[in-house]
Amino acid sequence: MSWRDRAFRVLAVGLCAAGCSRSPDLSESVPVADATAFPGPAEAGSRGPALLRESAVTKARGSGPGCSPLEVVTYPATSLGLAAFSANGRVQPHGQATSYYFEYGATAAYGQRTPTKAVPPRLTSHYREPWDTGLGAWRGGAGEDLSFVPTGGVSGGFAHYAEPTTHDYNHQDGIGILHLVQYWYPGTFDADAPTAALGGADPDMRDAKIHVAVRGNDWQPHGTELLWWSQVDIDHGALASGVEFRRSNWAHTGFVLTDALFSGTWESVDYRLFNDTTDWTYAGTNRELNEELDRSVYFYSPLDDVLGHLDIDVFHLLTFVDPYNTPTGSIDFDDFELTYRNHSLLAPSNGGSLRTFPAGSTDDPAALTDGWRNGPGKMWRSAPSPQAPMEIVYDFAQLVTVDRVQLHQHADSPSKDVEVLASTDGVTWTTIVQDVVPEAAEAGPNFAYLLAKDLGTPARMLKVRLLSGYQADYWGLGEIEVFGSGAAMLTDDDWYRLNGDITGLVPGQTYHYRLAAVSEGKTVLGQDRTFVVPGTTKPEVATGAATRIAASSAKLEGRLNTLGAEASVYFEYGADPSYGLATEPLRAGPEITPRTFVGALSGLTA
Repeated sequence: MSWRDRAFRVLAVGLCAAGCSRSPDLSESVPVADATAFPGPAEAGSRGPALLRESAVTKARGSGPGCSPLEVVTYPATSLGLAAFSANGRVQPHGQATSYYFEYGATAAYGQRTPTKAVPPRLTSHYREPWDTGLGAWRGGAGEDLSFVPTGGVSGGFAHYAEPTTHDYNHQDGIGILHLVQYWYPGTFDADAPTAALGGADPDMRDAKIHVAVRGNDWQPHGTELLWWSQVDIDHGALASGVEFRRSNWAHTGFVLTDALFSGTWESVDYRLFNDTTDWTYAGTNRELNEELDRSVYFYSPLDDVLGHLDIDVFHLLTFVDPYNTPTGSIDFDDFELTYRNHSLLAPSNGGSLRTFPAGSTDDPAALTDGWRNGPGKMWRSAPSPQAPMEIVYDFAQLVTVDRVQLHQHADSPSKDVEVLASTDGVTWTTIVQDVVPEAAEAGPNFAYLLAKDLGTPARMLKVRLLSGYQADYWGLGEIEVFGSGAAMLTDDDWYRLNGDITGLVPGQTYHYRLAAVSEGKTVLGQDRTFVVPGTTKPEVATGAATRIAASSAKLEGRLNTLGAEASVYFEYGADPSYGLATEPLRAGPEITPRTFVGALSGLTA
């Protein structure tokens, strides 16, 4: 019998207050009714294992003349302690501005609903880091474990990470010990490196697309997994000075990059940050360390909020680190590209349109609002020997409120003094920004920008005036972005993942829920689903698929929710359903969300 035919299952043992273990009987630990709490919706190109895939879904669609093109699907929910759950779904808005909410209640009549939110705008903003001339603003490990290699990359230089490194114990109650392979600041935070300030320092990475090239060098993971990690400031900088920060961390456990490290050659990896709680693990905290350091800094925040306002840092890092059997070898990174939601009010799909621009340039002014900060064909520069002022004027499709303006520098023909004005009638103009755009940035062209915040100005038109340049021959800009409120933003013609937390529920109660989407005055409803809120802290577990199956080894995976209690977890395995063997039990701390955990088997026989 081959290993592929052998049996395994996962067990979680809950611990009572006195530390006595409950019976690990599987029928108690994994009630069939609770299994839907741990699905992982299948997606084309997914490298990671999926747990309890949907075998069938129904789609709700309008019908008849003038019907809404919306397609709506309600997905399985995930548990969130004893009084809440996270509802999931997806919608295909076919490019139209769309809003959504979840209905829920104790019966199929529902009666309650979550707040209405807008389906996010299009994925047309881009950040690219080729690491050809340096690390840019990327760091690794304790801040010094990432190095730049000038040749040998996919095209030029690359970033190099090598073990050993220091352990990060901040999330030991949740996902466990980490190694911080590489990280970078996309929002407001800039502790040891400059921030890229994506999206005006408020980047929206819901369903974002990631491309990266990776190469493992004698890489031995020893049970670790390389994956994406997101950290957000829950208060988005709103806490008073001197008040301890509050952050939330989520690991993208639905997709791992580890398998691309074994060939020893450059491997191209593409994946999506789907906004679905079954693809993620809330990282948790470390209560013992918090008490020792007299701090309280890591908290739960809903996934939709974290991905929608990812303003602290993002990582590729190693999870499930065993401090007594750490990974060995090194990892190379190159050609990183992120595609994220474009909230700029000047984007054509958000209602912005170009009215006038300086004559004589050979560059297309559409490059100023194409979502790219810089790059060949992605910037605009003036005609030779420009004369001030040079004016670029935009219209908004409707009255908006401008809160932030971000001007990105031209990499080769930089502008210097600039002025930005707003108008509601095209006659009276109000200066809202008058400043200097940095000529360049040490970390590279992605970090050469001027960002003005807290403007709060109503506008139907916007004027950008270039008043001087750092060079006499040409003045230019890479991108003009404006952020605020009031625009009707078109969506992608693609499926969106949506989720929302439903709170204030009764433990043990069965609830009905469904996703609803609204566009052009029409509401389309997803199918009804039910969720049983856990009534006790008995742990919920689900067994995933065995992967990386070799002659004598295999990787096992599962999902666990300890529902706020202490627990231990292990895999049973064997040649038949009587099992007979088990992995070493591991501690699972008192978090309230499902988490992914893995086990590595060795010494197997055919």
